Amino acid sequence: MTIKAKIFGLVGAFAVLAAAITGLGLQTMSDYNRIIETYRHASDNAFRAERLNHYVTAAALEMRGIYMSRTPEDALAAAAKAEQSGAVLKAFLDDWKRQLKPGELPQFDAVYKNAGDVASGSRFIAQYTREHGADAAYAIGNTPQHVAFRERMQSDIAAMAARTNADQSTSQAALTRFEQVRAGQFLGIAGVGIALLLAASLWIAIRAIAEPLSEVRRSMVKISEGRYETPIPEGHKDGEIAELWGALDILKTHAIEAERLSREQLEAEHRTRELVLD
Repeated sequence: MTIKAKIFGLVGAFAVLAAAITGLGLQTMSDYNRIIETYRHASDNAFRAERLNHYVTAAALEMRGIYMSRTPEDALAAAAKAEQSGAVLKAFLDDWKRQLKPGELPQFDAVYKNAGDVASGSRFIAQYTREHGADAAYAIGNTPQHVAFRERMQSDIAAMAARTNADQSTSQAALTRFEQVRAGQFLGIAGVGIALLLAASLWIAIRAIAEPLSEVRRSMVKISEGRYETPIPEGHKDGEIAELWGALDILKTHAIEAERLSREQLEAEHRTRELVLD
């Protein structure tokens, strides 16, 4: 293999390494965005679970405000607040339902129905208060059955909130693991790849270029000094170094032939002088 081919091969290896790192980088961006989206969604669910508990509590407090009213005017004002709380709660539930993925929160359907009943109950009690007064609303709305229902619903909401918090923790752990694993992959690919390519570069620079050229130089110096016994290695089959050895072999042959001719000429001149003197 020629030196040029070895260098091109080395450049190609660097290109492959760069492509691998680039591909891993692109894949990392895609995976990171996916994990971040999962984490964001889990965090959003955890936040919504807390907000749901707040809205349900607010609706219950507004209805209690109706029951504790001392005047019809206070009852009507409390009824308006209860109706608004019910509307806010229902809008919140519908928006959350649209954001959820199918089967994401198994408890949500039951909570949605029960919290929706609270929202509907708030609007019903508000309207009932306007038509029949606070005492009548109290009689139908503040029963032991309704109190037990709200307690069960609060328990369901707490369980769902615990699930969303667990999902958030799991997503956070997955993100941390991903960052650690992918960092290790980057270091592994980049570190091992660069180390191998540096080793290959040094091998090409030393074994394929520097050492053969040094050997050629030493042989040229010896031949130029007339040490024609200097051997010309035959192991080089092709490539620039083989061409140099071939050229040096030709120069050696020519030098030997030129020296032989010069020596023969000197001998002939010497014999001619001897004949003349005789």
